[in-house]
Amino acid sequence: MRLRLTLGSVLSLFLSGIIAASPGGLLPQWQEAFEVGSRLSLYFNLYLAGLLAGLTLSRLTPARHPWFSLAMALAGLGLLGVASARSFETILWAAFPLGLGVGAINLNGNSLPGELYPERRMVVLSQVNAAFGLGAIATPFLVSLFPWREVLVVFALTALAGALLVWRAPAGQVVRVANGHGVAGWMWLLALATAMYAGLEQGFATFSGAYFKELGYPTALAGALLSLYWVAFTVGHLLLSYWVARDPLRHLTWLVCGAAGVALLYFLPPLPLLFPLAGLLIGPIFTTLMTLGQERMGVSAVAYALYAGAGGSTLIPALLALLPVTGVPWGLLGASLALLTLTHSLRRLDARLAL
Repeated sequence: MRLRLTLGSVLSLFLSGIIAASPGGLLPQWQEAFEVGSRLSLYFNLYLAGLLAGLTLSRLTPARHPWFSLAMALAGLGLLGVASARSFETILWAAFPLGLGVGAINLNGNSLPGELYPERRMVVLSQVNAAFGLGAIATPFLVSLFPWREVLVVFALTALAGALLVWRAPAGQVVRVANGHGVAGWMWLLALATAMYAGLEQGFATFSGAYFKELGYPTALAGALLSLYWVAFTVGHLLLSYWVARDPLRHLTWLVCGAAGVALLYFLPPLPLLFPLAGLLIGPIFTTLMTLGQERMGVSAVAYALYAGAGGSTLIPALLALLPVTGVPWGLLGASLALLTLTHSLRRLDARLAL
């Protein structure tokens, strides 16, 4: 049963990566088939509302059965709705259910592996999370090679298969902590670090292409580097997880120092072309922070980490967007140093509390 649930968790996060990457991968096809225009913004708002609702409902309902399976099935039905759409309004109707399903999938898919393998929770969760990156990489590639509607049908069938695999998943574990005030402060630091990390991850991905274009590099090269960034991000999950697990907070600090070093390279053309290294270095950070929280507070900490990640990945890039293109290196460096400060503070507090 443990193997079946592990495979189901992998498939759920693969599906989450697929759905997250679908708007970017499918936008050219949607623009060709429908009048999209500014309504794409409405799609993202509806999706975000569903995502937050799915996270909240899952946090308030520790029982995974049958909700995890139903979330997978709902996501699959949402993909079928998009695949059969004859107008963009149909896609908008599918946005909220897709977000609702993904919210529940993210919480359960990220928390279940750590409970199945508590003795090596950090390594397993990091490796399982590589499936998210694979889904995000595969989606733009597949919809550019094959008819997009047929690709989405295959993805929907994959979701239904995953729903069967996670059937009868055990309820989420809730941890009772003795040092409530100390752990509460620790969790606040963890949430802030998670939010800053998510903003930095999106900052590298969102603004690097525009900065490369400002430096005179061709758009095609910027796109290729972005693809390499996500490939490196996925590889980082797989290759660095064992090393990070040996001393998580200490090694996180080194990874963030490396990310700050990549941001410094942006000031020295043509060294910004090494930008995919940032993906390799920051790949394991989110899962490590989330796993540390799960060890302290159980499944609820995973929900808080996902809330913080959703907020940081939206708010911090919005702040970076206020900078001129030439200010991108300063923004990335500032976010890196802020994350370094938070992880260092978290490490010191952790040692003081002897958690």
